[in-house]
Amino acid sequence: MPGIYIFEDKNKKPLYIGKSISLRTRIKQHFEGFKDGSTSAASFIPQTKFLYFKIVNNDLEAVITEANYIKTYLPRYNVITKDGRSNIYIIFTNSPDTKIKIIHATDIQTLELDDYKKQVFGPYTSTKTAEVLVKLSRRIFGFCNAPFNSASRACFNYHIHQCPGACQFKVTPSEYQRHLGQIKKFLSGKFIELNKTLNSQIKKAIKNQDFETATTIKNKIISLDEATKNQNSSLLLKLSDATDRLQYLIVDTLQHPLLTKPPIRIECYDLAHLQGENYVGSMAVFINGKSETSLYRHFNVHEGDRSDPFAMKQIMERRFNHPEWGMPDLIILDGGIPQLSIVTPVIPKNIPTFALAKKRETIYFYDKNKVTSLNLNIEDPVLNLFRNIRDEAHRFATTFHIKKREMTFIK
Repeated sequence: MPGIYIFEDKNKKPLYIGKSISLRTRIKQHFEGFKDGSTSAASFIPQTKFLYFKIVNNDLEAVITEANYIKTYLPRYNVITKDGRSNIYIIFTNSPDTKIKIIHATDIQTLELDDYKKQVFGPYTSTKTAEVLVKLSRRIFGFCNAPFNSASRACFNYHIHQCPGACQFKVTPSEYQRHLGQIKKFLSGKFIELNKTLNSQIKKAIKNQDFETATTIKNKIISLDEATKNQNSSLLLKLSDATDRLQYLIVDTLQHPLLTKPPIRIECYDLAHLQGENYVGSMAVFINGKSETSLYRHFNVHEGDRSDPFAMKQIMERRFNHPEWGMPDLIILDGGIPQLSIVTPVIPKNIPTFALAKKRETIYFYDKNKVTSLNLNIEDPVLNLFRNIRDEAHRFATTFHIKKREMTFIK
């Protein structure tokens, strides 16, 4: 059955919090990881004195409950609590024109929120998970994309009948805040309390013979019930399950002197051009083994650096002029020894850097100022991850190059 589990120390302080669509299978995997030392379980299981688990109805409840537990207890061995840069949150901006946004942890401080606890929900391991939760919230409750805008412009949600009408001033700011309170309860996992509130509201509406409102509330109750009682759903867990074992495999397989812990944020760089024209570069970003397209970046290669190694060096210099993007835990360069040797001096010395050459999929890196090469089995999961990231960077660069080429042709 799906559920939440917590490994606790002798003082019942959470060491690690997780979720799974099958508690038995997942907990068994942790003990296997402990035995062979391939996962973080090797660190927290020796300290574990209690194992707490909670059965839930489905993956939706599991994802929401896990996020709230992690936010509350900040367990030491959850990767998501160690990485304050890349975590994904759903936030409610300040009232009265409150909007719902999906953002990274680094952007929360820029919003100057009135009440962090009541306005921030998460952390989630991927943007996709947060997007699914926001779409569910919109489908069940509805919310406004442009509340109380001065032009009274109807938002997109209003046109698809998933907005309570804040953009059209059909509700007051205080009424809209109460409406958003239902979504906050939903994201807090307070399903029973929310159900009681909705049933109380529908009784009041029927008593007042306000049957239109009663119908709206009835639809919310039905949608909420479908979302929280459907035991066949596994999409959210598939989207948000951490690739814990693979992260540790990266460390064990590559044996890079600087790579001592699982890399959370991996960046890969590639170039694209046609005989030196429309020269561009790209940065692809993977968080916990999953692509994070919102963090991808394009670069135009300036005149003067018209060979791949020096063009790569140029875009890397410009990349590290942007610390607000967050810092990578590992860098992959599309290329071989020339790219590695010329680019390495501009990369911060504490970031492990690899070059992945296409011809034989050889991995190059510096070990004690000497270049080391590594050829992994074509089915090795670490090599497959590197290739996936490299292919994403290549796709992103090529797409940008084609657009630039088309613009040049049109001119």
